Amino acid sequence: MRVNLLDEKKIKRDIRWDQIFIVLLVIFVFVLPAGHYYLNYLETQRLERDIGIMEDQLEVIEPQLEEYEDLQAQIAEFELPEEIEVTRYMLADPMQELGVIMPGQVTLESLSYNDGDIAVDGFASDIENVLALVQNFFDSEYYSIISLQHFQRDDVVDFNLEVSLETEEELPQ
Repeated sequence: MRVNLLDEKKIKRDIRWDQIFIVLLVIFVFVLPAGHYYLNYLETQRLERDIGIMEDQLEVIEPQLEEYEDLQAQIAEFELPEEIEVTRYMLADPMQELGVIMPGQVTLESLSYNDGDIAVDGFASDIENVLALVQNFFDSEYYSIISLQHFQRDDVVDFNLEVSLETEEELPQ
């Protein structure tokens, strides 16, 4: 025979609200603040790591910043002239004139142009041809002579001549 010591009718399922309340109270009072503290601790560690990275970057950037500020100061101190005169030289007519005034016995080795000045290097069969070239430059309306050097070498006269163009015109601004 089987004996059931528990009376099924007498078993009553009671919800113990007081125990549930105590467990929830422990969770809210101890566990949640501890979890919140741990999350704040992790965030603090991340922020401190970011601060270290930023400080390293600042150490690299500070010399560049000083150089930038020095350049800005130089730019601020730099003053442009009130009026800039821009000139150019018309070269077509003087170059055609050069072909006309060149004596037949004169050979040009080089012709250099730099901002209105022309350096002419060449040689001639005799000094009279060099003097004729110089006279033609004097007579020309486009040129004025700055300097002349000549050297006698065997039967050839080498010369270096610097002339200035007189075709300067001011550009509109």
